[in-house]
This record gives sequence, C-alpha cells and structure tokens, in this order.
Amino acid sequence: MRIGLALGGGGLTGTAFHAGVLSALAQHFDAREAEVIVGTSAGSTAAALMRSGFPPSDYVARVTGQPLSAEGHAILGEMPALSDPQPPGVRARRVASPQLLKAAARRPWSYPPGVLVSGLLPEGTRPVDPGAGRLRGLFDSWPDKPLWLVAVELDTGRRVVFGRDAHADIGDAVSASCAVPGYFAPVVIGGRRFVDGGAWSMVSLDLLADQGLDVVIVSAPLSTTDWVARDPGNVPRVAARAQLEREARAVRAGGARVLIVAPDAGLRAVMGTNSMVLAKRAPVALATREYAERVFAAQL
Repeated sequence: MRIGLALGGGGLTGTAFHAGVLSALAQHFDAREAEVIVGTSAGSTAAALMRSGFPPSDYVARVTGQPLSAEGHAILGEMPALSDPQPPGVRARRVASPQLLKAAARRPWSYPPGVLVSGLLPEGTRPVDPGAGRLRGLFDSWPDKPLWLVAVELDTGRRVVFGRDAHADIGDAVSASCAVPGYFAPVVIGGRRFVDGGAWSMVSLDLLADQGLDVVIVSAPLSTTDWVARDPGNVPRVAARAQLEREARAVRAGGARVLIVAPDAGLRAVMGTNSMVLAKRAPVALATREYAERVFAAQL
C-alpha cells in the first residue's frame, strides 16, 4: 500500500490537532513511513517532525508537556515546544504587495481569494515562532523521502512547493509556510518574500493527485464535518471544506482512497475560533486523539 499524508493549516491549535491525528493513526500506520507528506502552515511543522524520525506516538506528549519516549527524546532532546507569538512591532500601514495587486487587477481569476487578501493586507510584523526555525537542527539535508512544504510567493501570488519545485533550508521552508499574512512577517528566501501556503489552499491536497497512491490520509484542522454553517465560526470552515472536497475529487479520480479527518461540532467547541491561543494546544491534542481514534477505527 502506497500511503500519502496531507497535513493542513490551522495555527497553534492546528499543530495540536495534527498531534492528535497522527498519534491516533499510529495504531494503524506509522506516519513516518508515508510515501509523500504534504505540509501546509501548521501542517509543515508536523510534516517536518515526521520526516525527522520523531515517533508519532509521542506527538501528543510533546504538545502537552509530558515525558517523551527514549526514541522521541533522542531526536528532540531539550528542544522547547512552540511559544506564544511575539507582539507585533510597528504596524505596517501599506498593503503587503502592490506588485501582486497590479497583476491581479489584470487577471483576478488566476489567484485564489486568499492570495489576493495576502497582497491586500498590511504586511505582518510579528516574527514567525522560532520553534519553526529550530527544526533545521534535526536535518543534515532535505530528507530522501518526499517532504513537500507549501508556501506562497507574496509578490507573484504563485504557490511554491519546497522540496518539489523549490529548494530551501527546512527551517526556512517551514517558517515560510507558517507566515500567516497580515500577522507574521513574510519570510525572505533567496531574495523573495514568502507567506503562508494556506493563502492558496488550506491543505493543497491536489498536489497528490498524480502520485500513484493507494490511500491519502488528510488532517484538516480548519475544515469541518458539517456543510451547514450553524454558527459564525463555522462559515470559513465550510468554505475550506468545499475547497478540500474539490481537491479530494481530483485525488480520487487518480484511483486513491481519500480519508479526511476534520473537526466535528464537539471538537470545534474545544478548538474555538482563535487558532493562535497557545493554552488550547493541550486540550485540543487530547480531544483530537480521542476523536481520531474513533474515525480510524471506523474507516481503516
């Protein structure tokens, strides 16, 4: 069985969601053995950890501050977990990318809405969490097994897949993928500014459509199991689910089975509407593991 993973965006609570999903999945499949892993935003940190050899069964312990196994500790040592984002510096007043907006004025249909918003928002001024950059210390080089980290080049609006069609230090690639527009400062790589890959797609599942995979497992913290926006906080989630389902159809058309883990109403209540609250990470990780165990027991 050729199994791929697609790990989507979701902020600080998104990394906790991935921890719960991958820990639950470990009862059936070791995420480190995936043929290809696509990571976007929060998913990029999880993807990099899996390719570093970090045991997925330790992931919830990592997020909740519990002791790691000997294998997990040998990889991460005393590396601190993510911290609260730093306060912003002087707030930017101008739009982040006049170049992108000029190009979009000529061909607006060529860009997803999130990319257009990225160019229109003032440039973020908070530095990306240093924990993302610290991941570079886990790698001597880019891993042999495919690791694709998704970002958006701010001034062109182009989706860039580090590890597939662009190269960078893993710490820089993760930081770029996590640079939420208007919140974190863009990450400069090779003289080009990059922002969160979620501006293009929250998951970028479509990247796996032609990979000859048998099964693709999707962890989508910002999607939802409901098509009806029963509360205001679920409105953007319904839109994210619609995009994800379009991408899933392309993957299924290639012959792969797609299994999507997204929050139901109960889990959304635990996660809340602000994905950048560090204190929620532990309860989200624990609740997600329990929830994902039920999902995998029913579908794997």
